[in-house]
Amino acid sequence: MLLSLALGFFLIWIIYKDLTEEDKQNIIESFREANYWWILLSMVIAITSHVFRAYRWRYPLESLNIHINLPNRFAAVMIGYLANLAFPRLGEVTRCAVLTRYQKHPFEKLFGTVVAERVVDAIILVFIMIFTSILQIEILSEFLADALGPLAEKSDAALILIGIGVLGLGVAYLGWRFLNKSTHKFAVFFREKVHGLMDGMKSIKRMKGQLGFYFHTAMIWIAYVVMYYVALKAFPETAEVPFGGVMASFALGGLTIVAVQGGLGAYPLAVMAILLLYGINKDLGYAFGWIIWTGQTLAIILVGFLSVLAMPLLNSKQPSDV
Repeated sequence: MLLSLALGFFLIWIIYKDLTEEDKQNIIESFREANYWWILLSMVIAITSHVFRAYRWRYPLESLNIHINLPNRFAAVMIGYLANLAFPRLGEVTRCAVLTRYQKHPFEKLFGTVVAERVVDAIILVFIMIFTSILQIEILSEFLADALGPLAEKSDAALILIGIGVLGLGVAYLGWRFLNKSTHKFAVFFREKVHGLMDGMKSIKRMKGQLGFYFHTAMIWIAYVVMYYVALKAFPETAEVPFGGVMASFALGGLTIVAVQGGLGAYPLAVMAILLLYGINKDLGYAFGWIIWTGQTLAIILVGFLSVLAMPLLNSKQPSDV
């Protein structure tokens, strides 16, 4: 936790220390000029995505003969997101723990279904990253050409991208071989986690209503993209970013939320870096990153705390499944 927080504040400091007075003024002006109605709509869409997530959870739960109504599932999901802001990756545990407390279902079974969901979401995020890279190969090639300078002049930037990809696959293969064969305690720990993920995936294969599960999975990710796309409307400049830029900045921003606690410091930086490739001024891009991050974080805090308060009320009587 402390390391993740420290990294977030370090990234904020890295940017802030190099800002000129003009940069600071531009960022402040951007905050003033933003159309916050679009940000509010983005927040509503984000909450809607969490409703889809809570509804989707029904399917793996029912495969284990666990019946929990939608209000309880939604409240648990939001409490989990709230916990993630305080402690990285604690949300999945908290989400199951609150339902174990109020609904008296086995924690291990609840957690297995969450693991299964996360595996599916991770696969989708990887697919989005690959799709976005292919879609934006020209932009990435230009970026590499600028970044690599003289080396790029002697080589085709697209070939460099392919070479990096091949090298990455080679390293991944060697790493997998090591983790699969080694008796080192880290490798053993990793294999146990992978086996746990595979066990979680089995609940999806066994469950009824797979069509409903995958439909709601699609709706979750569509809502994520629409949420981000709508937020870009807050400024005339960012509203003109092409679809490829929307997907690239969305995907990289999403990765920072996984890598750094809640995306603190890293999310605005990632969004700025991608938008810069599409002609968006760095000050505006940085301000936009902070605006959307703040909006989504406030939505989680507000609905998360309301969910904490609602949980005892929802379980004062055991309602029927929804």
